[in-house]
Amino acid sequence: MAESLGFTFELTDFSGEAPIFPLPDVVFFPKTLLPLHIFEPRYRQMIRDVLAGERLVAITLLQEGWEHHQEQESPFHSIGTLAYIEEVEPLEDGKSNILLNGLVKVHITELPKTAPYRHGAMRIIQDTAERWQINQERERLLQRFRRIAELVRENFPIRDIEQADMSLETLVNLMATWLPIPLNEKQKLLEIDNIVLRSEIVREFLRQKMDDLSLLNTLHLPTPDNPHWN
Repeated sequence: MAESLGFTFELTDFSGEAPIFPLPDVVFFPKTLLPLHIFEPRYRQMIRDVLAGERLVAITLLQEGWEHHQEQESPFHSIGTLAYIEEVEPLEDGKSNILLNGLVKVHITELPKTAPYRHGAMRIIQDTAERWQINQERERLLQRFRRIAELVRENFPIRDIEQADMSLETLVNLMATWLPIPLNEKQKLLEIDNIVLRSEIVREFLRQKMDDLSLLNTLHLPTPDNPHWN
């Protein structure tokens, strides 16, 4: 069973395969939400097929230099996030806006192409860490958040974060999503299997940036004022 922002999916029912949606500028973390506008014909077909099936798709980052592979399929990182299509807004001409709910991290092995879009086998990757380490690191991260809140005040929703009682994984992955970390570094964060280590790296990044109030004031972090956060 995978729990995300307001959604639970029985992964025991998962077929083990899903369409692959490689993106050039997004590292999608589990326990976060990703809105996308679907307009390319192959991905319109993908969404139709996915909605008729398990509603699952794997999001992964295209590898650096992907734009030089026009004659073939662009290479992508093998570690991505399996996501559930939680909301769909149909638009004209078959286009749509969708909301993806990140479930779990997966290792993707591409399979022979049988549709206009790419497809792969998914091996679920579980983050590791001892419970006492997770609890301890969560408090350290919250302390860092409180310090940032003191510096930037209204731009950092510390009260909402604390009231939402988020898990360490959700806190870390949301912060890794929000922060202006280079894409290749975000991908490295995603690939770290130890959630405590990932948190420590994010916490160190925050420490280094705390003096740059202009950066922190541009975050405009969302607050958990909808059911997806609960």
